[in-house]
Amino acid sequence: MSDAARSTGSCNARIEVPTPSWLTTTVLSWWLEPTHIPPHRGQFAPFEYSFYTGLTERHGLVDLFRHLHADAVEHSWARRADLGYRYDHAHGSPAVAQRLTACEYVHETREAGTDGTRLTDHSGLAVRVSMTATTSLLTSDPAAAATHAEPEPTLF
Repeated sequence: MSDAARSTGSCNARIEVPTPSWLTTTVLSWWLEPTHIPPHRGQFAPFEYSFYTGLTERHGLVDLFRHLHADAVEHSWARRADLGYRYDHAHGSPAVAQRLTACEYVHETREAGTDGTRLTDHSGLAVRVSMTATTSLLTSDPAAAATHAEPEPTLF
């Protein structure tokens, strides 16, 4: 498969990643990393920080943004320019973190369009991992799959 096909999300190959491999994204507006900047002291209860540390310390997941940007200050939601929060996270297993090539916030999703509306009040989070295709993935026409004409129907 070409690099272009891999980077555009082509679904014609099976990807094998050493187990266990997990990728989870969350949009939870009630928890922060304990080292959040600004610290917002007094605004959050201990359990709101504990959820984050539970994912990282108790379950061994890696904050993928922090993995690549240890000291960066980013806010995925902001009431105003000087009062932002990094509410939106992507956590992955160490196997996923080893293959991580990029993890960036996409702030355009919360910017007002020409008509004054916004897609959302949260920034998107783009995660890119590098994986190697090892075998072809059977793909099917959804219309044919609905008639059971193909042995292993898929949604692609």
